[in-house]
Amino acid sequence: MTGAATPSDAGLPQLAADARAHVAALLTEGDEADEQRRRGHRGLMAMVKAAVVSGVHSAAPTPSEVTGAARWLSELEELQTATGLFSSGDNLASPPDSAFTITDAALVLRVLRTAGPGAWPDDLGERLERMLRRAMPALIVGGVHTPNHRWELAGALAGAGELLGAGIGEQAIERAQEWLAEGVDIDADGLYSERSAIYAAHVSNPSLLALADVLGRSDLLELVHRNLHAQLDLTAPGGEVETVHSRRQDQKYGVFPLGSFAGQFARFAVSCARCRAATAWALTLPGVDPVDVLAHAMLDDEVGAGLLAAASEKGGPGRAAEIARAVGESTATVRWFGGVRLLRRTRGRDWATVYGGSDVPVARRIASGLACNPTFLRLALGRVEVSSVRLSRDFFGLGPFRAASVEYDSIYPDRLVMREELAAGYYQPLPEQLRQSNGAYPLEFEGRFAAAMAFGERSVDLLPLRTSVTVELTDEGAELTVTTDGPVAAHALEIGLRDVPDVAGAAPLGDGRFHLGDDEATVTVAGATLRVDLDGATGTAPAPHYHPGEAYSFLDGTDAVGGTRLYATWNSPGSVTVRLRRA
Repeated sequence: MTGAATPSDAGLPQLAADARAHVAALLTEGDEADEQRRRGHRGLMAMVKAAVVSGVHSAAPTPSEVTGAARWLSELEELQTATGLFSSGDNLASPPDSAFTITDAALVLRVLRTAGPGAWPDDLGERLERMLRRAMPALIVGGVHTPNHRWELAGALAGAGELLGAGIGEQAIERAQEWLAEGVDIDADGLYSERSAIYAAHVSNPSLLALADVLGRSDLLELVHRNLHAQLDLTAPGGEVETVHSRRQDQKYGVFPLGSFAGQFARFAVSCARCRAATAWALTLPGVDPVDVLAHAMLDDEVGAGLLAAASEKGGPGRAAEIARAVGESTATVRWFGGVRLLRRTRGRDWATVYGGSDVPVARRIASGLACNPTFLRLALGRVEVSSVRLSRDFFGLGPFRAASVEYDSIYPDRLVMREELAAGYYQPLPEQLRQSNGAYPLEFEGRFAAAMAFGERSVDLLPLRTSVTVELTDEGAELTVTTDGPVAAHALEIGLRDVPDVAGAAPLGDGRFHLGDDEATVTVAGATLRVDLDGATGTAPAPHYHPGEAYSFLDGTDAVGGTRLYATWNSPGSVTVRLRRA
C-alpha cells in the first residue's frame, strides 16, 4: 500500500464534499451523532474517523473538527476496559467486535502518520497508538463465533501490527497468519460461505484487502476481485444486490445497495474495465461510505487511481446514468451459481432469480446462520417486480416448500427443477424390552416436534409428500409448474409484489391479498402490466393463506411477507402451472 494523505484529487470531489457534510452534521451533536453513539464504540470510532479523514484531506482541519475528534475519542477511551476490549456492542467481551473499532483506529493512525507532522494539531495519533497497544493482547489470544469474524480479527491484527512494529506488532501479524491458514471460505463462484452481501462489503472484502497489503498476498486480492464480479452478476439494474440466498441478516432486510462496494471496485478499476464501470455506477447509488472511500483513496494509490479512472469514464455530468445502463442493463446474461443453487438472469431492465439453496432440508430446523428464506422465484418485468414466490401447504406444520435438491442443465440455461420430499410419522408402540414402567423416555426431536417419547426406538409409519417445482424463464417472463404426490393437502402459491399495484381479475381478500381464479389476472404498476394465469388451480381449496410452519408458529412467530399478495390454491396430489408474463 502506497500513497500520501494529501489534499490531491485522489478522491472524487463529491466524496470529499459528502464527508465534510457528514462531519458538519456530527459536530452539531444532533440526530446523526446520537445515531452513531447508539452503535457504541464502533459508532464513536466512526465519528473520530470522519473528522480526521475529512480534515486531513482538506489540508486544513477546522478547530471544531480537531476538538470534536478529541472529544469523541475521549468517550471511546472510556469504553475500553482493562482487558483492552470495548464494553459496548451486541456481543460481550468480544474480540471480533472490538476488532472493528481497532481496524478503524489503525486506519486513522495511518492517515495521520502518512500526512506527516502538523497535519493534525494535537496528540490524537499518540492516543490512538496507546489504544491499539492496549487492545493487542486480547485480540491476539481472542476467539470468534462467525466465519467473517476470522477475517475482521485477522485484518485488525495485521493492520495494527504493521503500525506497532517489533514485539507486540510482530505477534499480532503472526496471529493473523494463523487465522488465514484455515483457508478463506469462498466458493468457485466467488461467494463466501455466509453468502452475505452485507458481510462481503463491510467485513470480508475490506479485511482481506488489508491482509493482502500487509502480508503481500496477491492471492487474497484475487479472491476479493472474484467476489466483486459475483456481486455484480447478482445486482439488478436498479443497483440492488440479490440476497435471497444469504445465511445472515440480508435474508431479513432483503435489499442491499451496490454502492457499499464502491471503494472495493475502485481498487481494481485501473486494470479491470468491468470494475471501472462498476465504480462509476456504484458511486451514483445508495450505500456509499464517503469517509471510508476517501480514506482509502488517500492511502492507496490504486484506489485513488481507480476513482480517477471511473471519473474519467463518466465523462462529466449525465454520463453516470449511461454507465449505470452499461453495467446494469448489459446484454442478456444468465449465470448459474452452483454452490448456492441459484440461477440469475438479466435482460435489459428485466431480471429474475430462481433459488433452490435453502439449508433447512439438511439442518431440519430454522436457525441463525442458516439460509432459511423459502422464496424460490423473484423477477422484475419492467416496472412490475415480483419480490417473492413461495409455496405454502398445510402438511403437518412442516412449513413452505424449500428445495432439497435441484437439477440444472447448461443445455437449458433458463430452467431449474427443484425437488423436495417431506414425511410425517405415526409411531408404533415401543418394543417390549424397551418399555419403562414409569413412562420416563428420552426427550427427542423427530424433525417435526419434540417429546419424551424415545422416537428413535420406535417403528414409524411415514406419510410422505413429494413436490417438484420447475421454473422456466421465458422471453415474456416465467412459467412454473408445481407437481405434488402424496395425501390430500391444501396448497397455496403466494406471489408477493414489491409495490402497491392495481390488481384486476382476482378476488380481493383484504389486507392486500387477492385470490386468483380461472380467469387471467393483471397487475399494473406505473403503466407496466404483468399477466398471471393458471392451469390446474382451483378456488375450492381452503381459504388462501401462508403458513410459515411450526418452527415459527409455535411461538406465534412468522417469516411471512407483507404488502400485496396473490394466491393460487389447490389440493394435492396433482399438477399446477402458473404463468407470469409481460402484457
